[in-house]
Amino acid sequence: MEISKKKILGIHKWFGLIAGLFVLVMAVSGSLLVFDDEIEHYIHRDVIHLDRAEGSVNIDAAYQSIQQKYPDWSVRISHIPKTPNRAIEAQVRRPDEGRRILYVNPTNGTILRDLHGNETYSYWLLNLHYKLHAGFAGELVLFLAGICFLGSLITGFLFYRKSIWRVLTFKIRPRFRNLKSGSSELHRTVGVWALLLNFVMVLTGIFLSLIVVGTNTYHFIKGEENQDPNPPSINVSINNLLEKSRSNVAGFTPTYIEMPTEEEDAITIFGRMNTDWSIHYEFSNHIEYNPQTGAETEQFLIREKHWSYNILSVAYPLHFGNWGGIFIKLLYCIAGLAPPILSITGFIIWQQRRKRRKELAQFNAHSTSTCSNQVEVTH
Repeated sequence: MEISKKKILGIHKWFGLIAGLFVLVMAVSGSLLVFDDEIEHYIHRDVIHLDRAEGSVNIDAAYQSIQQKYPDWSVRISHIPKTPNRAIEAQVRRPDEGRRILYVNPTNGTILRDLHGNETYSYWLLNLHYKLHAGFAGELVLFLAGICFLGSLITGFLFYRKSIWRVLTFKIRPRFRNLKSGSSELHRTVGVWALLLNFVMVLTGIFLSLIVVGTNTYHFIKGEENQDPNPPSINVSINNLLEKSRSNVAGFTPTYIEMPTEEEDAITIFGRMNTDWSIHYEFSNHIEYNPQTGAETEQFLIREKHWSYNILSVAYPLHFGNWGGIFIKLLYCIAGLAPPILSITGFIIWQQRRKRRKELAQFNAHSTSTCSNQVEVTH
């Protein structure tokens, strides 16, 4: 049984109205997050790029310096420079304190800049993008808004499906005669041209959001709370472990280090393999080492795993567009502006139709009243 276009349009309208404002926030913040690394590095370029650097990159010195200042925090090295003229980037985290972003001298371990996460462009924007700075409630609201946006895309596709090819081949061109027709034409044109990439972004966004909401819901039901970190002493050289990971696993390039937060935890080195696709996440591969002996305890390489592991591995890059260089980033940034345009034009179309129905109702009421008066006069 085929659903009428009127019913499809009605469903499309309500999905759009419910999700509209949240989609606008997610889309604008998402477009800006495409270039978060570039913008963050420009803001902090005075400490990221060092002149007259001598010596070699020393992660051990950086970790020791961070531990002295933040002894009961979890530590992650988020950027491992290849040369001593580029700062080490690190994060420290604690449940009751949040996250801090550190820039560290790569040779002597001196902390060059220490910022709370919310003082940084990328972390503040990321928190807005996936939880509206409202904790679990914000995560849940945006998850539901994402489902509504997916519903609006599906119903929009069904409504415009017979004109998609004509729009793409410019056989139907937008004409802006007035506010209502112009909004309708722009809504259809932008919706068709951005349809595929919008589907990719919303599906991956719902998938990632489901993981976050599901995990937090599980912990809430179980009554589990985040434990304060209690990092063990490290009796091995992190520099040696990095070199070991490169030599023992051919084609492995370390990109990120997660230090242990409990006695039983391992030192985890994440990285890329030369067999990875460009669309694989940088955390697709990791090697774990015992922090006391330096012995390898686990090796996870995405190329050796079942194909289903690739779904999670490509979801994040597919969502944020950080997988194909500047062209892909520009494409995502521009396409990310489509949902706000669709939200705004959709609201204008709804408002104009509502206004038109109200005017028509008033006209009909006036016409009925006039006819009644004429009948009374006649009699």
